[in-house]
Amino acid sequence: MARRQMITVVLPPDEPEPEYDLYQELRRDAENRARGFLGPGDLARMTEVAARRGGDWCTAVLGRGFPGVQRISSVDGWTLVAADELNLAPPLPRRIVEEREADEQRRQARETLAAMELETAKRQWNLLAGGAPVVLTVHENTRHTGPNGSTLHAVPAVDVVSGKARQHKAGAGLCETVGRANPLHLGDAVDRPANCVRCLEYAAKIRKVDAPAPPTDAEAALLRLIASGVVFTFHVRRAVTIRDTSQRSRAAWGHLGRKVDVRVKALAKKGWVHEDREYGATQAGVRGHRWRLTEAGTAALEG
Repeated sequence: MARRQMITVVLPPDEPEPEYDLYQELRRDAENRARGFLGPGDLARMTEVAARRGGDWCTAVLGRGFPGVQRISSVDGWTLVAADELNLAPPLPRRIVEEREADEQRRQARETLAAMELETAKRQWNLLAGGAPVVLTVHENTRHTGPNGSTLHAVPAVDVVSGKARQHKAGAGLCETVGRANPLHLGDAVDRPANCVRCLEYAAKIRKVDAPAPPTDAEAALLRLIASGVVFTFHVRRAVTIRDTSQRSRAAWGHLGRKVDVRVKALAKKGWVHEDREYGATQAGVRGHRWRLTEAGTAALEG
């Protein structure tokens, strides 16, 4: 098994680009001073000059970025001391000025983009929260943060449910499972849009505890068929069968359509459909009792 090796690469410093005439003279003076032993007093003097003058002044004197006294050569340190003795105030190198201007433009662009994204998130959240059946507030997770900052959870004011029977307790995040061993630590409500992905998913699905469950995909498909008027009850040889007349079947009486007895009766138990008392005719002219949506079925399908 090959052993892993770590290699440290020391990159050379940038070439100096000073914007003043005395640079070469200062460097010669600094090189002469650097030939001797660098004592604690000399290092303290360099440190004091750099601290008093500031990073921008040091950058302007050296003609390149100033990483700190501990990371420059003794020649650079004496260059700072010599420039301080002459009380020089050189301008920053042009390249550094241009880089800072470019950095500032990128920063402003990031801030503009972040503001636009926040405004879009606020609009989407307001639409989502405004359409919810109960009041939703946003609370920050005070214990954990993600790569983009704190997670903001949607919290219902009262108990709600989603799907068939998933419970969401009042005061807890919509994403939080009831009875979890490590509950979320949420702070006070904040005026910001929720960004928890699961909370946003559940916010579009929640309903009041006493509200009926929404139809499944299969139930919604059958409701749409019934709404289109193609589902009939037929009386054939003392038997009663419910058929989707838009599709033929190879089973018995398949010419009447696909058998949907069990599924339609299940919808009828929920109060979503009912059977006409009067006879009607299919597109093929076969007479039977047409199934229709109730008001509750229409609401369930549209919801």
